[in-house]
Amino acid sequence: MDSVERRGLRGWELLRLRSEQLVLDVVPGLGGTIVSLRRRSDDTEILWATPWGLRQQGSFLVPGDAEAQMLDTYPGGWQTIFPNGGETAIVHGVEWGFDGETRITPFTWEETPLALTMTSRLVRSPFEVTKTISLAGAEVHLEETVRNVGGESLEVMWGQQLVFGAPLVSGDTVVDAAAAAVHPDPQITMDSGYEDVMPWPRSFGSTSIINLRTVPEPGSSETRLAYLTDFDEPRVSITNPRLDLAVDLSWDLETWPSVWYSMESGLRSGFPWFSKGYFLSLTPSSSWPGHGMHDARRVAQTTMWFLPGEERTSRLTLGIRPA
Repeated sequence: MDSVERRGLRGWELLRLRSEQLVLDVVPGLGGTIVSLRRRSDDTEILWATPWGLRQQGSFLVPGDAEAQMLDTYPGGWQTIFPNGGETAIVHGVEWGFDGETRITPFTWEETPLALTMTSRLVRSPFEVTKTISLAGAEVHLEETVRNVGGESLEVMWGQQLVFGAPLVSGDTVVDAAAAAVHPDPQITMDSGYEDVMPWPRSFGSTSIINLRTVPEPGSSETRLAYLTDFDEPRVSITNPRLDLAVDLSWDLETWPSVWYSMESGLRSGFPWFSKGYFLSLTPSSSWPGHGMHDARRVAQTTMWFLPGEERTSRLTLGIRPA
């Protein structure tokens, strides 16, 4: 990995990391969000950005519910989901926010010879989070450590949300996963429940059974949300033969045993996508479904606990290769 390059973007400090094959941009002041990842040979962008992207630092926020406020500050890209995932949850007398606090907390950072290390202490829960990012050839390595610095045992959700967009995501794209089971989300699919498990890659769609390996074209008026479990190995790949590009994800299965699969191709009208959303989101996670702490406990009993002083480290690798 080359030395970290410091840049500015809309009032934020942006750090650029390079290897022989990748260019990565990260914003420490906004949860250590990776806002861009590009193939160096042709500048092909791997990640998706919201239509508004990274807003000016210090922008005024319009009052709204937890999801609207999350979207106000959401640039897309690759973020940590912790200590809550999905809808806000009131925990220990305070809201933990939509997708948790970590995604917006400011991190301090230091460069070592082989990596970038970012550290922060959360406000609404007693956790210290350390994120270490390194590049090696065609791979991004993320190591994340969470430590409970409080005096109480705490229940959490923890995951990595990676959102991919065009040109990687298109009607030519194929998704492969080493999962055995798919749980539909009844908030999206009609006449189904979490217990209506199907073998990968089948799932319930809004009107019929769908194949999660194939990706709908833009404007297909389809929204997907499902939870992949029972992995033989922690592996998901996204392949676009037209671009001669494949993205491989692998991660620590003990910490993140499930993956949230979310696809938007134009069904959701009104705020925030106004029928023009087009992206594929994959979230290796400790917990499912993605509707906040209380649902993860009630539906699937998949929340995780940190004892006082307990520290855990987990890792995720993203690699690119020819299709």
